[in-house]
Amino acid sequence: MEMNNVFAVYGIEVSKRHLSLTADYMTFTGQIQPFNRGAMSSSSSPLQKMTFETTMAFLREALLHGEEDNVNSPSARLVMGALPRGGTGSFDLLLDTKMQSEREEHEAARARKRNAKQKF
Repeated sequence: MEMNNVFAVYGIEVSKRHLSLTADYMTFTGQIQPFNRGAMSSSSSPLQKMTFETTMAFLREALLHGEEDNVNSPSARLVMGALPRGGTGSFDLLLDTKMQSEREEHEAARARKRNAKQKF
């Protein structure tokens, strides 16, 4: 991978998965987008900007301009300790506790019937 060769010159090893995510980010619009300080400054997510190389500059700008972050970008979600909305983080699991209780009661009743039959 060409991107890996760029880092290898400096003795830096980067996971192919990280490079793949970077390539996806740079091309998701159908055109190649720069992945640099200038491109980051146009992002609407202050937290995503801060995960790039100039954290304090982006933090200062966000504070001075009262910027808000809706925590939708993968970078912003990771900073906040939330799963990115992709892969296993792309959905929520909901538990219907009433249905669970009914199922447990049904299973207990079946077990009682089985035990009663075994006694005879």
